[in-house]
Amino acid sequence: MSKNNPTMHDKQASFAGITLHIDPVSKKRREGSDNVMAIFWEEQPMWWYFIKDIVKNTIQKVKAPVDFLDVGTGGGVMAILAKKHAGAKIILAIDKSLRAVKESQKNAKRNKTPFKTKLEFYNTNTAPYKSVKVISINAPYHLYPKEMEMDIPQHARGGIDGQQVFKEQLAIANYHLADHGIIVFNQMCLGRMGRPEFIKYIPELIEGASLVYTNIFPPIKSKVFFRKVYGNTFTSYQNEMSKKYPELYYCNGVITRNGKGSVKRVVHRLDLKGRSWEDRFELHRQISKHGVR
Repeated sequence: MSKNNPTMHDKQASFAGITLHIDPVSKKRREGSDNVMAIFWEEQPMWWYFIKDIVKNTIQKVKAPVDFLDVGTGGGVMAILAKKHAGAKIILAIDKSLRAVKESQKNAKRNKTPFKTKLEFYNTNTAPYKSVKVISINAPYHLYPKEMEMDIPQHARGGIDGQQVFKEQLAIANYHLADHGIIVFNQMCLGRMGRPEFIKYIPELIEGASLVYTNIFPPIKSKVFFRKVYGNTFTSYQNEMSKKYPELYYCNGVITRNGKGSVKRVVHRLDLKGRSWEDRFELHRQISKHGVR
């Protein structure tokens, strides 16, 4: 393990004063109980450092019964951070993988940050109407042709455009989010004309929402990503998606229910620790290679 710089090959990750037991990307998966998603510096750690202040401030100031809802908790990373560093007391954590539910509880115990994790798909019954201050959404966004879907692990299976599950979860989160509450997310997203596609659909799915987001890495041409991941295979899919969405973005974002409807892109000042798109190419090659067996 690289201390404070976790990679796809690690079985344990440490950052921000917490330690998690996780599964490396190469570990074989079972459809009925997917792996615990790995931790990568440019993903969960940088996401946390980008959102931690607004998460803490929202938990302190917004009036609602649930402090933090962690959708797709995986190894429990965001719930643990919210408990340890942001003052979250009432936490709801859910995951559709039995292994993730069990491991998140073990990780919570290791870090002395107790909370309960439920085995369930995210739905309107997960929490009462407008009851949550902060909703963490870690929806899958791997890009793949339709014929590969059942070979892709559940925690990466977001639809051929990588946004299907994210949209579904946002629609549900709209029901749960309190006034002045926030939804925080990490997403790789196709786009065009200098804008990731989520700029278009987030205002349609979240009532009274404003959006602030940052590009973790500079945007690239989507055809570069597809070629790096799939080479000379699935060329029809590569060409179709690249024509429709010529750009690819990798972002952190905060959606706030404040009635303003504004969209703002900010430049982050976070340390990349040498990470780049090359690391994401390799990760997504490994996801496509090490599917369900």
